[in-house]
Amino acid sequence: MNRAFLFLLFLAVSLLTGCGTPVAVRSLSGQLLTTQRAYAVSLHAYFAAVEKFADAQVMIAESRIDELTAEINRQYGTRASASLAAATPDQRQKIIDQLVKDVAANANADAPLKQKIAAAVASLKKKNQELDAAYQPIVAASAKLDEFIRLKKADEAAISSLVQAVGLNSQKIPDIVNAIINLTQDLTQTSANPQP
Repeated sequence: MNRAFLFLLFLAVSLLTGCGTPVAVRSLSGQLLTTQRAYAVSLHAYFAAVEKFADAQVMIAESRIDELTAEINRQYGTRASASLAAATPDQRQKIIDQLVKDVAANANADAPLKQKIAAAVASLKKKNQELDAAYQPIVAASAKLDEFIRLKKADEAAISSLVQAVGLNSQKIPDIVNAIINLTQDLTQTSANPQP
């Protein structure tokens, strides 16, 4: 009970004198701005790391697709070789023509998947840039708010503009993240259900 009374007394004195609260608000505002700036830098570094990881995964995926294609082509070749031994000259030409056709079709079948993976990574990079750009007005608004708090002044028009910018970007961020999630889910479903 004494703690509650002391807290209420401190709160009343702070409110009446106006000393403690503005200092605390200025301190909080400054620390919040410092944190948001650090987060923006960290977010930028994180996006760079994710993009490097995605690029590496593209290289791995393409390499694996190429390995699988080569293995399938070897199987086509083995099958054709076995058939060629007992074939007539006309049958041999048909076997060779079919082998060429199968190998070409196999190679062409890879292109759409490779293109989809490359497009997904390009889209991810674009969305990362959009997220980074959407966060910058929020940091700028915090900086301006911190300035207003430190200088104990406010410009209503500037505040209105900042509120609007923060609001617009607050709406953009979930939309961008949802687009990234959809992109990831689409690519995951594609890799889970490979085309024959």
